[in-house]
Amino acid sequence: MKAKALSVKECTWMSEECHPVDELAGDAGRDGLCLPNIFKSKRVKPLTRKHSGPTHHIYHTARELLLELLDRGAVRQLIRRAAGPKAGANRAASYGPGREQSADVSEEEYTEALTWFSVVLQSGLSAGDGCSLGSELTLNLDGWQAVLKRNSFQDKLLSLTRLEDGDKLEALSALCGHLTRRCQALYTPGQNLAVKKYRLSYQEAPCPLHAALLCDLSSGFVCNVHLYCPEQLQRQSRKPVVGQVVEHLLRPFCGHRHLVQLDRSAWMEGRVTDIFSGFGVKVNFVPTVKRPVTDPTVTDPASQLVAHLQGWTGPALLPQSDPKGSAGGDVFLPGLWATLHTVCINTFVLHSLQSRGSGRRVQLREFTRTLASQLAKDASVTVPVLPQLNSNSHHETSVANLPEQRTHTEIEKARGNAPGVCGLDNSGNSCYLNAVLQCLCSTVPLVEHLLSQDTRRELARCKCRVADVFVRLLEEMWTGRSSSCAPVEARSVLCSVLPQFNNYSQQDAQELLLFFLNALHDNLKKVAKRQTRSPNGRPRRDHRRNCDAAAGRSTIVSRLFEGQLSYVTLCVHCDLQTHSTQSFTVLSLAIPTDVIKCSMQECLSLFFEQTVLTGGERMLCSVCGLRRETAVLTRLDKPPEILILHLKRFGCKGKNQVKLRTNVVFPMKLDLSPFLSSSVQNTSHSSYHLYAVVNHAGHLNMGHYTALCHNALTRTWHCFDDSAVREVQDGLVQSPNAYLLFYSRKPFQKPGIHGL
Repeated sequence: MKAKALSVKECTWMSEECHPVDELAGDAGRDGLCLPNIFKSKRVKPLTRKHSGPTHHIYHTARELLLELLDRGAVRQLIRRAAGPKAGANRAASYGPGREQSADVSEEEYTEALTWFSVVLQSGLSAGDGCSLGSELTLNLDGWQAVLKRNSFQDKLLSLTRLEDGDKLEALSALCGHLTRRCQALYTPGQNLAVKKYRLSYQEAPCPLHAALLCDLSSGFVCNVHLYCPEQLQRQSRKPVVGQVVEHLLRPFCGHRHLVQLDRSAWMEGRVTDIFSGFGVKVNFVPTVKRPVTDPTVTDPASQLVAHLQGWTGPALLPQSDPKGSAGGDVFLPGLWATLHTVCINTFVLHSLQSRGSGRRVQLREFTRTLASQLAKDASVTVPVLPQLNSNSHHETSVANLPEQRTHTEIEKARGNAPGVCGLDNSGNSCYLNAVLQCLCSTVPLVEHLLSQDTRRELARCKCRVADVFVRLLEEMWTGRSSSCAPVEARSVLCSVLPQFNNYSQQDAQELLLFFLNALHDNLKKVAKRQTRSPNGRPRRDHRRNCDAAAGRSTIVSRLFEGQLSYVTLCVHCDLQTHSTQSFTVLSLAIPTDVIKCSMQECLSLFFEQTVLTGGERMLCSVCGLRRETAVLTRLDKPPEILILHLKRFGCKGKNQVKLRTNVVFPMKLDLSPFLSSSVQNTSHSSYHLYAVVNHAGHLNMGHYTALCHNALTRTWHCFDDSAVREVQDGLVQSPNAYLLFYSRKPFQKPGIHGL
């Protein structure tokens, strides 16, 4: 491989791009260009309210944000095409549109891809009009050639360079489409957008590839990317190139009433306005103005964010010789280079937005360098330690400007081993267990009860293996002095009691939580039963009336976590009403389909909405004596002290199991008053406070669990990634990876634990 300077420079639309290949006469030509039904689809508009300005979501580090965009699905879009060239119509049938095929990407393949990406991005890029490749922007491959030769992901990419140009562009289009969907889940653009056209070139030699971006003018965020060769588009369709390109860029945003700026060189005598008039956007033509060259290092922060819209320059990683049959050079690797830097630019924009007001500034060049040096470092997988890609001075400056990226030692010092803030070692795919244990460790009423002297004395007299080992773990986490501990004994006991978890495969955190709470409840019932008896084994007289209740079901688990739902059923034929109740520990909420983003209230409304049972689900009516269509209304009859919400992210799509990646926006304070039954008199029971979240990142069969928990003693939030712990700000709790959410009716106070 070799490095070559590559520039992306803004340019105007060429005249041949603004005319149909074969000019059609009269209105027939215009009708053929309009295609009024092209954007009609089954996609449902997002249920969230339309915001006038852009909105973004908060992440903990820039690296986490980048990996949310550049996920395994993005890698899969590339390597699934590397098996061999397939032509024409067979290509689409062979590849298939399934997004969840990204689960086929192994941990090793993903690691190799991240390593290759980090090499490509290591030198950063220079942003702005008229930017050039200075001596500081050189891709030094010394020491990397051996790594690249062993990199299987690079071999797959090189096989893609041997495809026909049409296949290369299709692979790039699929990758950009995946990245656009990921970006939509993280950022909602404002009303004012712009379509900008760019030409790629090697120093002074042109590259056959062109790029068009749909960007948010207020932030510089790139909402969509289209890489194309004008000649290729002209062969595929008689429509003008500019019409095809702008149509591709606007397709995910049609109907949102955006105001889109377009260079006047694409005017086409007004026909562009006619073409897109039915798409729910307004096109505004702006004059082609040559902007003065600006130095982004001395401009204000707002100018920094949008400097890249004028273009950028950096070193690209290319084959030693151009692939055979590539007129004017390869288009795949330059297109991949431009796409990777676009993802990095969007990460820079979002990171800058979330850091706004902190007083810290970081340039895009240094940001990219630092991010590249951190990209392939992941404690959960085996990755070779990458050398420092920058000098010490550059590295120190960059890290100082990225406040979220702190070392583990710094985090430990800042944390000071606060009680209840203790990491849990991963003993082999045990992240699901560690995340659940951290949330239960942050449930103060449960911890206070289990660590009380009375409970511990009673547990010592009973054979309660689950409760006993859990109490010892809580004691170590709350009163110990280690920054982390190993829950080996707890896992061993749980696996003996719950054999379905007696393996080292990945498991579901919600399933474990239910089984664990049931096992803990059964153990504590033994303690409750013992407390109601006298030393001679007979029931105590003063407890005789409560003996059945105590020995039957009431424990700290049921008192805290158990709630009750009420169901009112109505026979549609005879209006017969019946009432029933059902206890629950965890509320499993379906997520609205076909939306990228929704709110927790919308998930709750979907759960509690009135439904009608038809077909095979019809209920037997005692009056009619027949199965009738039945309306069912669900309400919350007894709100629990601790409310656990489970987002049903894993489901089926046809015969395939999939993970729903909908970004569910959850509140720190939750109001359940719209869902309470009329029998609930105390309306104060409707307000809940968030104190813990279990996040799941990754795919259905390959993912990782972490926990975010609020410590009642320090009044701070912490992120628990197995043994790694770091403090996070309240505003960083929101995450599109939320899977389990823990709410308490009252904010927790300082724990009353002996020894604190």
